[in-house]
Amino acid sequence: MPDDLVLVDTDVWSRAIFSSRTPDPRVASWRRLLLGKQPLIAAQTEGEVRFGALVKQWGTTRMTDLESHLARTPTVPVTAEVIQSFATVRAACRQAGHALADKIHMGDAWIAATAHAHDIPLLSGDDIYRGVDGLRLLKDENE
Repeated sequence: MPDDLVLVDTDVWSRAIFSSRTPDPRVASWRRLLLGKQPLIAAQTEGEVRFGALVKQWGTTRMTDLESHLARTPTVPVTAEVIQSFATVRAACRQAGHALADKIHMGDAWIAATAHAHDIPLLSGDDIYRGVDGLRLLKDENE
């Protein structure tokens, strides 16, 4: 995979790419880290943002905006390699006592598996990914 690719999790995509008016103080740092990079999302993230829009019953204008942003952010499909990484990463996390193996973090595990399978750095504001063996995180030098 090219060096300019970075997988962003749902929070980063929603706050730093989709929304331009978020009060989250981390957004400026995330946007700096994404300069010159091609952000990608996992299938899990696309599903989560579509689900959120449907549940909140967004109107036509907001849904059109969502579709436009999704069209500009490639979704990495679930492949045999991603499925194997999902199993491998969760098993290793369970063995190590890492919370990513817990059922409540199943969505996060799919995002981690996507990054792991393709050896793409992951940009996330969620600490759940720290300490996951073989997962490269893109982070601010000040963190």
